Amino acid sequence: MKQQIEFVYFDLGNVLVSFDPNIACNNLVERFGVTTDQSLQAIYQSGAQSQFEHGQLSGEEFAEQIRRVVGADAEQMPTVGLLNAVSDMFAPIDVMADALHRVRANGFGVGLLSNTCQAHWDWIRGQPYRMNQFRFDATILSFEEGAMKPQVAIYEAAEKKSGVPAERLLFLDDKQENIDAAIARHWRANRCFGGPEAIQALQDFEVLGSDH
Repeated sequence: MKQQIEFVYFDLGNVLVSFDPNIACNNLVERFGVTTDQSLQAIYQSGAQSQFEHGQLSGEEFAEQIRRVVGADAEQMPTVGLLNAVSDMFAPIDVMADALHRVRANGFGVGLLSNTCQAHWDWIRGQPYRMNQFRFDATILSFEEGAMKPQVAIYEAAEKKSGVPAERLLFLDDKQENIDAAIARHWRANRCFGGPEAIQALQDFEVLGSDH
């Protein structure tokens, strides 16, 4: 029964905030004079971003890996500037800030379950997004857990921190493999993007009333 849901987990990217990796690559090009191909190779194709999101690299180690790929040193590409450049690619989906508060007001626990890295998380939390005024009941981040969706370990951590049985969890995420992994653990889950799709999903699962 839908009314048995007690806790709702939201993905971050494409659900609460939009993002564009091309902007991150272009930032490196514009701020540090590297080529587009170098930027793409350094951040994504080298595996550095994945390692960062798995918590396998510190911010300094990630920056050093980027510099090594593009052939720059720390004076040419300072770590703070580099991390800001690769993180400055997000924008809030403001309607979702209201949704977080409304879901909680309706009596549900509210959590965040995201594949992200320390730099992206710090950058987002430093922005004047309305979402940042909300305090999640549980925040499950891949770089802190050492596991990424759809790996089992991150869902286990989310279950534990929610404090409710798996079948009473609802999860909204933009990737089908992450939804499938949640459903395999008996969660309720819906693939959607933040905005009208997510609002509709929350209404369908009866954790958010219809707008009148």
